[in-house]
Amino acid sequence: MAILNDSERKSVSGRFFLLAIYLALVVGGVAMVYPFMVTLTGSMGTHFDYHRRSALPRHSWSREDRLMRVLCSYFPPRMRNSMDELQGYFPDWPSEWRTWRRVGEEVEDSDAWAGAQLAELEDPGQARRFRRMAEDLSAFLGEWHLEEAVVAYDQRDVAPFLRERYGSVERFNEAWEIAVNSYNEVTTAEWRGPPLDQQSYLPHGDTRSIDLLGFRQAHREHRYARFLGRDPAATAYLRPAALAYTWEAFAASALEIEDRGRLTSLPFPVPADATGEVRDAWDQFLVERFPLRHVEIGLTRGVREDFVQFLEERFHDLDSFNRLMHGGWDEWRTVAKWDEAPLTAVVPDNRLYGKIWMDFVRTRVPVEEWRIRDTLPELAFQRFALDCHGSLAALNKAYGLELGRIEQLRIPFRGAFLDTFSNFEWRFALRQAFGNYYTAADNLLFRGRAVGNTIILVGLTLLLTLTVNPMAAYAMSRFRLRHTNVILLYFVGTMAFPAAVSAIPGFLLLRDLGLLNTFAALVLPTAVNGMSIFLLKGFFDSLPQELYEAATIDGANEMQIFRMISLPMVKPILAVSALTAFIAAYNGWEWAILVAQDRKIWTLAVWTYQFSQWFGDEPFLVMAAFVLNSLPVLLVFFFCQNIIMRGIILPQMK
Repeated sequence: MAILNDSERKSVSGRFFLLAIYLALVVGGVAMVYPFMVTLTGSMGTHFDYHRRSALPRHSWSREDRLMRVLCSYFPPRMRNSMDELQGYFPDWPSEWRTWRRVGEEVEDSDAWAGAQLAELEDPGQARRFRRMAEDLSAFLGEWHLEEAVVAYDQRDVAPFLRERYGSVERFNEAWEIAVNSYNEVTTAEWRGPPLDQQSYLPHGDTRSIDLLGFRQAHREHRYARFLGRDPAATAYLRPAALAYTWEAFAASALEIEDRGRLTSLPFPVPADATGEVRDAWDQFLVERFPLRHVEIGLTRGVREDFVQFLEERFHDLDSFNRLMHGGWDEWRTVAKWDEAPLTAVVPDNRLYGKIWMDFVRTRVPVEEWRIRDTLPELAFQRFALDCHGSLAALNKAYGLELGRIEQLRIPFRGAFLDTFSNFEWRFALRQAFGNYYTAADNLLFRGRAVGNTIILVGLTLLLTLTVNPMAAYAMSRFRLRHTNVILLYFVGTMAFPAAVSAIPGFLLLRDLGLLNTFAALVLPTAVNGMSIFLLKGFFDSLPQELYEAATIDGANEMQIFRMISLPMVKPILAVSALTAFIAAYNGWEWAILVAQDRKIWTLAVWTYQFSQWFGDEPFLVMAAFVLNSLPVLLVFFFCQNIIMRGIILPQMK
């Protein structure tokens, strides 16, 4: 029956009433669709744009957004000193932009900054110069020491790398001397950027450091961005561990320089013939900040004598010194006299003896006698570029620069990056948009027996739900049992208590029955649903008794009446019960993780929860996992919706 008749529909009040209904439906539809769109857009996000909470992916039409997203992947927030290093390569980067979240929230400013970078790509001459920078940097990186390189750390790449390197988790645990159940539990905080800018830093020689070198080599080979491997000049996620930005920050304070252009024009390293304030600031920088592993000293007689005196004053007792060295250096040869202790021109490989060497150089060797080694990335690239181009004039012409001396040249990461972005813009966009789904799928769909366990759980749950509940409701409706209303009230009353109330008694009961870590513990507590029985009984009560009488006259037994007559008549409510049971079983991670702590029977829901704990600081990955996890629910809903509509709407239309 219609709410309004034909005459009321044509009246002003009737039209306003219908308009209000349509508006309410539209608002309700938007309220349902908008959160899903935010989730879907967030699942394709990055640290740059995730916190915008937008319903549409802006990067799909904004080239500026695409540039910033790619730049964020090269300088991720979890990487040490990423923003300082970024500003060193991009001098016009605003100093107040210290987090990617803030950059993403300032849409107009980030668009203006990215637009200024992209405008240079529109100039064919500048694009050619960027290409030459990319070619030179790629050739330089091909032979550069991995110990003096950094990689754009992405936690998503760690698990595939370790899985490929070790195979089994057991072998990995033995090598790293830890105990994890999955590679995704390995956070490798030390891989996010070793303190290469610290004065006394020396690379470790342990297993983790060796694996870090392998991780960097994998990125040099574009193993986790294979499309970059198609272009020999493409800028990989691996780059030299540049240190010029530390000198520029020091000089800005020591020389009171605020102009970024002046800072980037300062020589690095400062040549020996430099004088004045820059030379004084450089000497101070060497003593206070410069990493001493890049320093070489002359082994003159005076230096050797000073080293012997330094050891005597530091350790006093020769036996204690030998014991200390034996404890930290397996190859140490006992010295009978202080002057037998080895002194090298560069820092020793052993970390303990290397620290002693650094202390000696910093406190006893005059800074004027220090020589900068070509292990310093900027110095090595300056020599490499000069060899490639032949002269500083040719280098200036190729790069479009006006350098007065070669020491002013910085590693041309900016130009190489912009060239790589222009060539692979949409490949980057696709990788970022669907990379989150790949990581989530790798962790959920291929996580042990997760898919099989989920199918078994859902299948058993639906089987019991569509068997036990209809039979109980049919019995109470068909046979008019005594105290039916009391029993029904008891069933419905169980719905009044939250699941947390029954969790502990249920756990204790299953423990006493010996059913923990079994599918029975997951299925049996939810086999009977009071609300489902209540609804089914109401539907059975509404069926005409003549149907049962006719079936009895035709010779049908009770089970045939139940299966062939009653159940087909209540398909809509069965579809509702099946949908509710499916959602409860499929998404029920809390009860599952309580009574089934054995990972062998964990379902997708439990692994999704575990995934959210592992990647909690990368919520866009969690959003992708939620979207993937919701697809089966969506399909089952559409299937059940058709049954519900055919059973309820169509009969009413007839």
